[in-house]
Amino acid sequence: MSCSLFSPPTVAERNAAIGRRRLEQTLDVRAPAMQHYLMRRSVLLVGLSALLPLCARAQDTPNVDPGPHVSPALGVHYGNPLRISLAGGVLVDVSERRNDGVVVVAEAGQQGNEVSLGYFRMFGRFGSGYSLRAAALRTVGEPWNASPNTTYAGVEAHWMIAFGVGARVGYLRRTSKRVDDEHDTLGTIGILIGI
Repeated sequence: MSCSLFSPPTVAERNAAIGRRRLEQTLDVRAPAMQHYLMRRSVLLVGLSALLPLCARAQDTPNVDPGPHVSPALGVHYGNPLRISLAGGVLVDVSERRNDGVVVVAEAGQQGNEVSLGYFRMFGRFGSGYSLRAAALRTVGEPWNASPNTTYAGVEAHWMIAFGVGARVGYLRRTSKRVDDEHDTLGTIGILIGI
């Protein structure tokens, strides 16, 4: 009796191999369809989950205060005593209509720096409004119509005509050491572009 490594398969082994191949082919055809079904189902569940918060927001809750809304305030100013300056700050809307509240701004200019805090009111759809602010200003170098290296404090009014373009005027008094010049009080005037 001779023994060989490769003996021919029996009929039962051939039939079993054919059955396995047919089963694999059937699973290969059904697997992509099953994967697409699972993918569609997953996408649908994720989509519905994303829409649920929108449905919750649509409910009317009149007794819930949405709280203040904070927006950035940026601008470029030209006028005395700082000459050209860049301003940055925040607007804190405190009303339900989102058109008035508190404004806080810091401003760095060619000939000094300023900080201000006050009330703003916007009206219309084109960036029109005004603000009334308490301001503190420190000059350096050669400011226009002011003493150099001097601190002033006072009030300013800003008026935006449209699209954040407008003007400002102010009245400030010297708060630092007296210098022998005529700039104990300071009237500010300038133009502004804000966003």
